[in-house]
Parts: sequence; C-alpha cells; structure tokens
Amino acid sequence: MTTDRKAKRIERMRGMIMDAAIQVVSEKGFKHTTTKEIAQVADIAEGTLYNYFKNKDDILMSIAERYIASRRNWQVSTDVESMEEFLLNLYSNQEHTQSRENQLKEREVLKALLPLFITDKTLGELYFKRIVAPFLEIVSDKLEVLKEKGLVADYNPQALSRLLYASLIGYAVLEINGDPLVTSGDKDFRQDIGQAFIGVFAKGISRE
Repeated sequence: MTTDRKAKRIERMRGMIMDAAIQVVSEKGFKHTTTKEIAQVADIAEGTLYNYFKNKDDILMSIAERYIASRRNWQVSTDVESMEEFLLNLYSNQEHTQSRENQLKEREVLKALLPLFITDKTLGELYFKRIVAPFLEIVSDKLEVLKEKGLVADYNPQALSRLLYASLIGYAVLEINGDPLVTSGDKDFRQDIGQAFIGVFAKGISRE
C-alpha cells in the first residue's frame, strides 16, 4: 500500500470512529460513553480503535479539531488589503466531508462538552494544547506579518490573538446559556453579528 493510500485509509478510519463517537455521546453523554460502545457503533474491534486514538479524550479532541478546521481557514493568506478581508478569509467555512445530520450532531455534542473544557483540568489542558494554542500561534504570527505590512496598529499581536479568541468563546457561552437570538438559528442575525464583529474588531486594530 502506497503512503498516500495508507494516509487516506487512516483518515477514513479516524473519521468513521469520530462519527460513531458523536452518535454515542449525543445519546449517552460523554461521561457515560465508553470506547467499547464507540467501537461497536463503528463496527470495529475495540482494540482496532486504539490503533487510531489513544483514548476517549483523544477522540473528543479530534472531533473538536475537525469541527474547528471546517470553520477556520488556517491557511489564510496575509496577502490582503485590509483587516476586514483577512478576518473574512480566516472565518470562511471549509469543505465538509460529513453529512448535514452529523454536522449538527457534532455541533450539539461540542456545545454540551464546552463546560467540561472549562471545569475538567485534564480536558481543559488538552483543549488548550490542541485547540487554543494552535489558534493563538497561527493568528499571532499572521497578525505580526500584517503589522509589518502596516495594516495593524502598534498592538502586541499575541495580545490581539487572545482578545480575538476570548470574544469567540464568549459567543459560544451565549449559545450554551440559551441566548434566544443566538440559539434561534436566524441567519439574518448571524450575518449581522458576524459583520459587526469583523467590522468592529478590524476597524479597532487597523492602522489609520
């Protein structure tokens, strides 16, 4: 088997296991879900599951990484003319390989698990290492480039990346707490808040 074919097989198997985990967690909750149950739904041996993931926490973090990757353009270019353009490109949705049903289940599972990332020390550390830290590093580096190009005012890029992340987490918390406008699924409101966020943040840090 060629390296490329092997990599695709591994990616396919990991995706199948993550989809199975989403199904089980959505029905039983994370704490009551076992790797044995995930393997059963994926129609593989439990031992096979451990060829692709270290444990249940690893599966959870991989689901979170996949979700974030589908909603953030990590390869966003700094060859832009404004901060508005950069942020729009950064938050452009990527191509989905999942069904619409699985996308919705994945979102609901992660929404339910976000409090655990805050209250559970082990999960919190994993979440920071695998989700938060890469975001902060990538955005900080790109903001530094944009600052050198004269598009960003004289602010610390590392501080800006953390402000950006904090505002996004705040929105997620509003959703968890049941803010009626956020949870309504109103596309017009989502578009309005997205435009406001990008406009205000980009204008605030742009060099005049």
